[in-house]
Amino acid sequence: MNDKTTPSLWHNRSFVLYFLTLLASGLSVSFFLFAVNWYVVDSLELEAMLGIVFFASSVPRLVFMLLGGVIADRVNRAVIMLLSDFTKAVLLIGIVGLLVFQLVNIWVLVILALLFGLLDAFFWPASQTVLPGIVSKQQLTRANSVVQLTMNATLIAGPMSAGFLIGFGSYELMFLLVSVMLFAASAVDWMLKKNLPVPKPDEAGDSIWKSVKSGFQYVKTSPFLFTLMMTSVFLNLLLVGPLVMGLPIYANLVLGGDELTYSYLNATSGAGMLAGALLVGMLNIQRRRGLVSVVGILLLALAFLGFGLIPDMLWSLVFIGFIGVLLSVIDIPLISAIQANTSEAYLGRVMSMLSFAALGLVPVSYLLTSLLLSAGFTIDTIMIGGAVLMSLQALFVVGFAKSLREID
Repeated sequence: MNDKTTPSLWHNRSFVLYFLTLLASGLSVSFFLFAVNWYVVDSLELEAMLGIVFFASSVPRLVFMLLGGVIADRVNRAVIMLLSDFTKAVLLIGIVGLLVFQLVNIWVLVILALLFGLLDAFFWPASQTVLPGIVSKQQLTRANSVVQLTMNATLIAGPMSAGFLIGFGSYELMFLLVSVMLFAASAVDWMLKKNLPVPKPDEAGDSIWKSVKSGFQYVKTSPFLFTLMMTSVFLNLLLVGPLVMGLPIYANLVLGGDELTYSYLNATSGAGMLAGALLVGMLNIQRRRGLVSVVGILLLALAFLGFGLIPDMLWSLVFIGFIGVLLSVIDIPLISAIQANTSEAYLGRVMSMLSFAALGLVPVSYLLTSLLLSAGFTIDTIMIGGAVLMSLQALFVVGFAKSLREID
């Protein structure tokens, strides 16, 4: 089926509802994270405790992600999204009350971050598995590009809008607005659930642990999924720590810049991801999606290598923008290929396992980067080393991982 005979995504009521709830949820998360982080730094003046807040939100998300995937394979996914959004909205109403009576301290925010992380562990596996039930296979890539475009846009627009609201309003107003957005998302989830099929797992009577084990077995028996998981693990290990943690260090020590230099690099990376999502959506790639992603990984390694080798502001912006484009070019076709080639009964668990594999190595990547910096290696040297290893990994996948290379 070609694009001329395929109805527009925007004529699909279920997709429009899904888009609206993701937009509201994405904005609320972006607003929430900015407000909490800035409150810890600005109002409580406890910068050293910010890491505890990050830890509290990330650990339950990682620990319960696999359970969230099992639940997503058994229950109407819009119901899971509804319960998550509604619970978050109620929690934030409580925070507004505590702010009014000046009862918010660091431990209140740590508990709030922990609860949000727990709810996200169920929300994201459910939300990532909705599309195959509401759009055709021919539209999966385009639909995922719209989703990626939307989420990237919220990451850029959210902090800017939140900063304005806090600066000219108050934290109470900020959290109240986030709560309203989450209540609105809950209402859309309620409408969406009527249009989603209830999953029918192959082993509905099994225990949660058996379902998790069967999900791992399903991945192991699929050469494409197993290779993708291993590729994701090493990609996150080699890229995330040196790039995300190292970017402010690179801006300061390598480029000799200030906070504006760091903000330019961040903004350019975000703009690149938006451009990449838009490009993939316009092309609506349906064939050789695995090959597109594998070539993208190789180009990503080369762009990362160039970023580390050429300490020039203009070239750094070019390379970081290209890295952002390639991240979207890699992610969107692969997500679409997974959704198109995975049994509906296992989709929630597969998506949660891939997220678990990726997120699980992020703290390790941060730790390795910190250890290398402590050992006297400069951040650009660490980036170059990571890029060389990524290049070798990409060449190995290109040469030997036929299952990933040839997947549609």
